[in-house]
Amino acid sequence: MTPAELHKEAGNALFSHEDYAGAIKEYTQAIIKDATVPAYFTNRALCRLRLHRCEDALTDCQKALELAPENMKAHFFKAQALLELDRPNEALRSSKIAYEYALKQKSPSAASISQTVLTAKKKRWDIMEQRRIEKEGQLLAEFEDLLLADRNRKLKQLDNDPDAIPNERREIEEIIEFEYQEKLDQLRTTFERSDTKYKKREVPDYMIDPISFNIFYDPVVSKSGQSFERSAILEHLQRHKFDPFNREYLTEADLRPNLALRSACEEFLEHNGWAVDY
Repeated sequence: MTPAELHKEAGNALFSHEDYAGAIKEYTQAIIKDATVPAYFTNRALCRLRLHRCEDALTDCQKALELAPENMKAHFFKAQALLELDRPNEALRSSKIAYEYALKQKSPSAASISQTVLTAKKKRWDIMEQRRIEKEGQLLAEFEDLLLADRNRKLKQLDNDPDAIPNERREIEEIIEFEYQEKLDQLRTTFERSDTKYKKREVPDYMIDPISFNIFYDPVVSKSGQSFERSAILEHLQRHKFDPFNREYLTEADLRPNLALRSACEEFLEHNGWAVDY
């Protein structure tokens, strides 16, 4: 072994014992000895991810991708780092690239990567949902201010009326106050009822993979016409060469992309990010 490989092996041993800080030191020494091997950077990136040093992990992934643009692990770890850094749009792009390379390489990581794709979509939706809630809150506050201003205007007009009789004035003040409170309650109730979080949340059955029970990300259809999540059915076919739906002989070559279903699921997730955790 080269000196760099010796340090990498030492890092692997420390990693297996969850000594990530020690492993980082060994991988760093390997990089010092030979900075042309992408695996040294991706190994160190994974350790840094475990220690939540996401900026450093991202730097390692970028370096690995400079050396090997098609490095699946570098794209995958980059996506995870970006998610931790609250950059879901970039994480989504990286995880999609990682997924495509995982399929090409028949990597068992495909299922984990597809879940990262969905997690990135959910995090992106969460951010947009938070912005929507904030905007609606601002709009509600503006309407409340308008109602309050109208109430105050009517009370001021009453104060400036020289002909107002004291007893009648009290009655009119009570009516103004009652109308204000009634409108305020109606306004708040209307906003609450229109809020999507009060709606019943369900994912249509046809969008759920029958193996993993997750919403589809990359659905394929078998000869029987049954759709499966690609990574889930490929993992099944590694152990069993039959369709889990009707138990007929099935191979990877028999699977076809279900583009219509994929498009439907993507559109559904754009407006229902919560469905990732359904």
